[in-house]
Amino acid sequence: MNFFFIAAIILLIIMGFIALSGDSHLKTEAANPAEVQGKFTLLLYGSSSPNDLANIAILDQEGDPYSFEIYAPDFAYTVQAGLDAAQVLQEAERFVRRNIQSERSRLHRVLSPAGAGIGFELRPLYSVGTFGRDDILDVRYSIKDRKIVVRIELDPSIERQSTY
Repeated sequence: MNFFFIAAIILLIIMGFIALSGDSHLKTEAANPAEVQGKFTLLLYGSSSPNDLANIAILDQEGDPYSFEIYAPDFAYTVQAGLDAAQVLQEAERFVRRNIQSERSRLHRVLSPAGAGIGFELRPLYSVGTFGRDDILDVRYSIKDRKIVVRIELDPSIERQSTY
């Protein structure tokens, strides 16, 4: 009986720490390239080799109160600031299509906690025949104090495959 009481208390404490951390996860929604307007900072993650499947372009809208930061070592991504809409889309598309297995790309809008668009992501899509689905990335956005931290990984089931 005491064991369950202590376990419940520990669980409540852990949940409290998580709640107090202030991080919340952001959602994305499908977007149209025509919606990309203004100036952007482009964050390009991955493409360390021609076979690198985990690559993505993050389009950070300049002039808003939010900033994006990729949760990875500095050598795993590059940053280009001051690009207009046409430039940022062209560079992002070129980057995510570097892998010869990439068939097309998908644009999503990153939403603030209030539901407003604060940036975009462009991710490569791959052959369903090769990987079982076209979107093989696990990308999570968390926000704290207007800083958006982007965590990018291959989906664990894809990572376990030895096809690349």
